Amino acid sequence: MSKGIIGGDYALSPVKSIDEEFGIVPDRGPSEIDFNKSEITDQPIKSPLWPNSGYSHPPLRQDTRVTNSITPSNNLTGDKGDFTLKLPDWKPLREQWLKSGAVNISSLFPIPQADTLHKWYFDKPNDWWNLVLYPDPNFDYNQNEIDNPGYYHMYQSSDSDPNHFNVLNHIHQINNDGGFSYTYRRTGENPELDFHTYLKMFQSEAFKDFLSKITGYDDLEYQNQNTFVSNYGAGHYNGPHTDGGNGRIAFVYHLSKDWKPQYGGLFMRMDWDWRTINKVVVPPFNTLTIFDTKFEGKDGSPHLVSEVAQDCSNKRISYTGWYL
Repeated sequence: MSKGIIGGDYALSPVKSIDEEFGIVPDRGPSEIDFNKSEITDQPIKSPLWPNSGYSHPPLRQDTRVTNSITPSNNLTGDKGDFTLKLPDWKPLREQWLKSGAVNISSLFPIPQADTLHKWYFDKPNDWWNLVLYPDPNFDYNQNEIDNPGYYHMYQSSDSDPNHFNVLNHIHQINNDGGFSYTYRRTGENPELDFHTYLKMFQSEAFKDFLSKITGYDDLEYQNQNTFVSNYGAGHYNGPHTDGGNGRIAFVYHLSKDWKPQYGGLFMRMDWDWRTINKVVVPPFNTLTIFDTKFEGKDGSPHLVSEVAQDCSNKRISYTGWYL
């Protein structure tokens, strides 16, 4: 379900987005953080054209990773913060959105904080993550739609799971036959443990207002259960799908460092034949991508994450989600 940068000439056009006057602090893990609010006013913005597609990723479960303790910070004074983040000028980003239906913001966090986020997730052992595979060969998805509509089921495995290779062979066969399947590691159901405090920026009122200014979508809603951190290692992939139905705006914050094309794990956008690749992007470190998921009520563009090369020791890490 991790999504990368999607096509058009915005894809590799960085936008300077951070005032580099910031305080450098030691890497001490999650802590309280505050953000400055940019001057934002409401103006209607016409949505750009966005193609439709034929297959949408199954909706996320609504009963996972629910938090009662992490809430959007309304304290923007910085009196408890490790650093002050200043949002970039929204005007060139608005122009980019109107042209492409997507925006790249490079250098989202100051380098010390981006490095802290990367290290915090990169150093987590494999058993800290949930190893997920989809679909589960022993789960009746059709009956589930009748009995429990809206429930999103995926097989959770581990390196010691005796059924792991049988399920892996099953999803690989589905992928080979042109169906939708995936396997990768992702965060679990406890945001207090799974989400570094720096990620609270994404649920702050200042940031949601900033996105509204760019996209024209008012009253954006952030929910923890609609976000996760993914970790793609050797052999992991995410098959062809769209983001339609998961929200109005999709986002990917890339935390992969020194990622090379030969590693795989590439974002690929496809034409409507679900075969022709029209855009390939290597994950760029400390870059946020937001993109529209729908046009005229239809699902957005089909895309995939290619399989990470065997024996690759690097990790493709990103924070992914949708604003409702």
